[in-house]
Amino acid sequence: MINCCRVVILATQLIGSPLYLINKEYYYSYMAFTKQNFALAITALTQWGSPTLYRTSGDESIRGLLHISESGMLQSQFPERLVLIANHQIYTDWIYLWWFAYTNAMHGRIFIILKDSLRWVPVVGQGMMFYGFIFMARKWVSDKPRLAHRLGKLRTQHTGSQSSKSQYDPMWLLIFPEGTNLSINTKRRSDAFGEKQGISPLKHQILPRSTGLFFCLQQLRGTVDWVYDSTIAYEGPPKGSYPDKYFTLRSTLIQGRPPTSVNMHWRRFAVADIP
Repeated sequence: MINCCRVVILATQLIGSPLYLINKEYYYSYMAFTKQNFALAITALTQWGSPTLYRTSGDESIRGLLHISESGMLQSQFPERLVLIANHQIYTDWIYLWWFAYTNAMHGRIFIILKDSLRWVPVVGQGMMFYGFIFMARKWVSDKPRLAHRLGKLRTQHTGSQSSKSQYDPMWLLIFPEGTNLSINTKRRSDAFGEKQGISPLKHQILPRSTGLFFCLQQLRGTVDWVYDSTIAYEGPPKGSYPDKYFTLRSTLIQGRPPTSVNMHWRRFAVADIP
């Protein structure tokens, strides 16, 4: 079922790809539409095949931005342009964050920074390229110009059909500052690096990488006002264990063994207050 959805959505992307040569604004709008469809498909498949309880909370900076509708659905009122950072525990983090974007009607305008090897996954990689996701090889010499190019597109102003005034397109830029998911091996390497730098080991995450995030904020400054921070925790694994040993893409999406609950705690920081 999942593979069928991937193929169908890639086919719709290929059908719309000639729009790039005709009108780039139409092209990007069309790809946002296919992105919406994928988000709805993966959300429906997750709900049917591996449903889980979702809990959300936030500190004082988020007060008034999270609501429950009359129908009992979560609704968020985050801005249309923001940088979103999150800790990276398991390979399905992006699914739950993408679903959260749906609660803000931004599921068609999310852009994810991810590792370059995913570009070559059959069907999936091509689909993510159409989505405008940003692939990083973890080599700053080659990553910097690529990232600058993609961020340049995300800060380009367009003239909307309803107004002659130029405006920025909606954008949620998702970054996992840790660069990889939490596991025994990545935690061991992170702690060893931190020890050399005189940094005490972190308990529930690996050391985040600041270069990429700092560069993104520099390039997008003046076009986004907030950085939103989501801390994700999964119920189920014993205390002190690593969630990646219990929840994989296969176990969650194919075998129907999702986390008992997915918990997100939100904060936000004004870009103007970040040095």
